[in-house]
Amino acid sequence: MPVVQGAAEVKDRSGRAFYAGLLQALTEVMGSANGYLRDHGCRVGLVSKQVGSAIGLSAEENSRLFLASVLSDMGMVGLAEDAWESPTPCLSPEVRARVERHPARAEERLTHIPHLEMLAPLVRHHHEWWDGSGYPDGLRGDEIPLLSQILRLSDTVVALESPRPHRGPLSKHEILEIVERSAGTEFGPEVARTYLALSRAGELFSYDVATFRHTVARAAENLLPEQVSPLSADQLLAIVANLIDAKDRYTAGHSGRVAVLAVAVADQLGIPSHITDTLRSGGYLHDLGKLRVPLRVLAKPGRLTDEEFRMVKQHPSDGASVLGRIPSLRHLTTGARYHHEKWDGTGYPEGLSGDHIPVVAQIMAVCDSYDAMTSMRAYRDSRSHADAVAEVARCVGSHFSPLAADAFLSLPGALFVALQTQPLDHLHGFSVSRRPQAPRQDEGLPVEHLLG
Repeated sequence: MPVVQGAAEVKDRSGRAFYAGLLQALTEVMGSANGYLRDHGCRVGLVSKQVGSAIGLSAEENSRLFLASVLSDMGMVGLAEDAWESPTPCLSPEVRARVERHPARAEERLTHIPHLEMLAPLVRHHHEWWDGSGYPDGLRGDEIPLLSQILRLSDTVVALESPRPHRGPLSKHEILEIVERSAGTEFGPEVARTYLALSRAGELFSYDVATFRHTVARAAENLLPEQVSPLSADQLLAIVANLIDAKDRYTAGHSGRVAVLAVAVADQLGIPSHITDTLRSGGYLHDLGKLRVPLRVLAKPGRLTDEEFRMVKQHPSDGASVLGRIPSLRHLTTGARYHHEKWDGTGYPEGLSGDHIPVVAQIMAVCDSYDAMTSMRAYRDSRSHADAVAEVARCVGSHFSPLAADAFLSLPGALFVALQTQPLDHLHGFSVSRRPQAPRQDEGLPVEHLLG
């Protein structure tokens, strides 16, 4: 099981390290599971940074360019992911219309991320062409911000050097020919000249994960204030959760509701406050790995094939793997990895049973299952609150931990009503009375078992 993290690390939920960690997690899961966009944004970011440095951008400008490049396709999530795996070179008019919405959609999302609002216009214009034939605004020449011009070229180059469903990767020579030919049409002449010079001189280094993570950390240092407020961290946490939920139109608000319920159950049990903070953040991020599951699988109305179910079952491990690589988020891996384990050992990914399942995951499992049951899915209608509660009660000791399920079943009905009628940000202070018999930290709930 994961090693328990130090209390100071667990408590640093609202500092710059936690915020930067959320940002890194977001950048690492922007690609699809099997489509050509996996690592696309990461690669675009590193090419953009190198071109930006050669043109003479300041450190602050280059940090903005790098993060805008990485996040530029945020608007594609849940919008036109079928285009990522299309085996045809040309998109249908309907799919193209959806694809052309993604810059404005990414702009809107970035507008609401504290400290990153300045990236929004760069992302909006990353599909504008020098000759005015791009989208969404048909800007021409120097009307296009320089940083967006660099992003446009980097996006194209990385796409060309990557395999697509309908073709293999292009060679360096082929890419150079396309960039040279497209200077003054798709690309700004200065940006194209700079890229061509770097590439021909062999001065563009290849993508590597360590370099990418270091660059994310440096960009965060350049753009974030030394003190990041709890409100800012909470806003980014909610935005990441909304992006996760956007993968499937049936799961809007799921991550936030799981977070609210998990905290309420923890309060019932008298769990220490820093562990409750872990449950709250972990609830928002428990499905992080779903960003790597193809939308065609998540939204499939019929029975999944064995291979499709394997993809779904991979999401807890994928999410935990991302969180585990980021020091300020490492304490959240337990809930992400084990929230589909079952008390009787029939869950996944490891088939843990009984008290081998950490308590945070026991709590998250029952909250996640309840919200899934009461939410509409592509393959079934939602169940009523009463039916879902009855199912939780029926599965105590098989699917669910008796400790966590008993606490869940003791939650006041007013909380469930509020979940359906009030904005989530109004519910994090919802008062849940602790039961007199709730165990203390030293009565059966050691920190090592709480966190795994």
